[in-house]
Amino acid sequence: MNLVPESLNEAFHFERSASDPLKNLSVGKRVQIIKWLDSFNIKNYTINDDLMIDVKGTVNLDYQSLTCFPSFIKFNEVSGDFYCSNNQLTSLEGCPTKVGKNFYCHNNQLISLKGCPRTVGYDFYCYDNKLTSLEGCPTTVGGYFSCRYNNKQFSEEYVRSLCKVKGYIYI
Repeated sequence: MNLVPESLNEAFHFERSASDPLKNLSVGKRVQIIKWLDSFNIKNYTINDDLMIDVKGTVNLDYQSLTCFPSFIKFNEVSGDFYCSNNQLTSLEGCPTKVGKNFYCHNNQLISLKGCPRTVGYDFYCYDNKLTSLEGCPTTVGGYFSCRYNNKQFSEEYVRSLCKVKGYIYI
């Protein structure tokens, strides 16, 4: 004789149907995000309802042998600096949409700036990559813009046509 009502037995079954409202809570993705952030010692973060990540402070992912960010990592705003230089990145997808201070993505294998922040509070460094275009670069940079040592040399006029740069442009 089964003393547990059938409805409770169903509650302990972990397969969720497509119509189950709990299926879309993204609990598993949230755990993946937390584990990834913790593995890189990233602190003071908030995971928003849309699973985008805000960080109060700096994110340092330099020298981590990254080729790309996992599909479940999508930074939103980082109030300090964002370092992802000296890796093997081929894409900036997952990088913050806004960086309060400096953004460093130099010395990677980037062929595109798609996915980089739209706004950078201070300096933007994308030198020493394989860029042939700056399409996708930030719309606003509050300080310097450095894009030297790429597969193509860019003119100051070209950079300013894509981005409002308040500081000097290193070409």
